[in-house]
Amino acid sequence: MLFCCEAKTQTNLVYNGDFEIYDTCPTITSSPGNYQIEHCLGWYSPTYATSDYYNSCAVAIVEVPQNGFGFQIPFLGNAYCGILNQYCSQPSCDGWWVEYIQSKLNIPLVKGINYIFSCRIVLSDIAHEYAMSKFGALFTNNQISKIDAKPFTNITPQIKNPYTNYLRDTLNWLEIKGSFTAEGGEQFITLGFFPDTLILDTLRFTNDDIDTSNYGNYYYIDDVKLFEKECTENMPNVFTPNKDGINDNLLFTSCGEIIKTNIYNRWGIKVFETFDINNYWDGRTTSGVECIDGTYYYVVETKEKILKGVCSINKINILLK
Repeated sequence: MLFCCEAKTQTNLVYNGDFEIYDTCPTITSSPGNYQIEHCLGWYSPTYATSDYYNSCAVAIVEVPQNGFGFQIPFLGNAYCGILNQYCSQPSCDGWWVEYIQSKLNIPLVKGINYIFSCRIVLSDIAHEYAMSKFGALFTNNQISKIDAKPFTNITPQIKNPYTNYLRDTLNWLEIKGSFTAEGGEQFITLGFFPDTLILDTLRFTNDDIDTSNYGNYYYIDDVKLFEKECTENMPNVFTPNKDGINDNLLFTSCGEIIKTNIYNRWGIKVFETFDINNYWDGRTTSGVECIDGTYYYVVETKEKILKGVCSINKINILLK
């Protein structure tokens, strides 16, 4: 059996996903009104909380690899971002303080296309009394934002932490990776803590006498990527609809969502048509009449393009390779 294949060049859809591009070096950790994360081009905080930017060009508290939250070499390059997740039950606190980073994708996502996301995350070796589990990547059509520093709750991100345990490694960069099918139009990515409710999703794992009224964690993030899932378009050119259970159907597979398939005979007469993306041709006409052996022509229409080619019916029971 012969196939026609198309390869796609993979381009990261996340702008500045390694955080290497900046306008000026960060000088200090972020504070309300002084969001240093914005020096990392394309990235910002979607809430009142103050996510941070670290770069080897900086000094002291936001330097790489040694900074105010510990020692960490970037997974790649010379920079990374940082987010704090903290809960304080004291009267002087405002409860939650959860940080996120957000960016606009290079292009909006296409409905029905499968995408693969990945990033690296590691717990700092200073603010590490507790670790979180529900780290995720959320893709939305519009920017999401909050005027406070509380977490986004009851929002289900497309990508969730794949590990069964809490993210508690302070040495090795863990890979958060997963795939999803776009609804269409998603053009913003938000990374951070997505709990189901306001219940604290942290785990105390030290034996120190920690103040349980004020606790949290700090994570570094690096190497954020989003790719369209690689695929091949398989257009079989011969099948044997003789009801022997072997190669009885002709199934077209496309990288994009198939919206219509037409089959024509050698005289250009349409013999089969379907709008079902999961359908196949069993060698019969649309009305159910068996087609004779011979050459036929297919026109497969997707949302992105039209694919045309030749296929043959051969009901002789032979082994096709």
